[in-house]
Amino acid sequence: MLNKKIKKLLIGTNNKGKLKEIRSLLPKNIITVSTSEFKIRSPKENGKTFKENSLIKSRYFSKKTNLTCLADDSGLEIDILNKKPGIYSSRWGGKNSNFKSAIRKVYRELYKKKQKLEN
Repeated sequence: MLNKKIKKLLIGTNNKGKLKEIRSLLPKNIITVSTSEFKIRSPKENGKTFKENSLIKSRYFSKKTNLTCLADDSGLEIDILNKKPGIYSSRWGGKNSNFKSAIRKVYRELYKKKQKLEN
């Protein structure tokens, strides 16, 4: 691995909240830029794990911009639902990744599980 200092870092997300959170964790001397500054849409995340999806994004954004890229993938894992929705968390919100719809679905699934356990 190269042993060079990173002076400029691309944050591989189009989510403003994630961007702010990641920037707050990095040293202040690193210049950070967002994928939105390049008007790059996120690639299709077809990995089977959070790690695979974050690698897909970081490699894609790095190739498009020629910058070192840091990307993440996250989601909600609920033990009693066998770690669902997991990497599919945003898809539980429908086409527009509606957070309220996703949470309603979580509650429905938890209610179904509760009903099964009570019977």
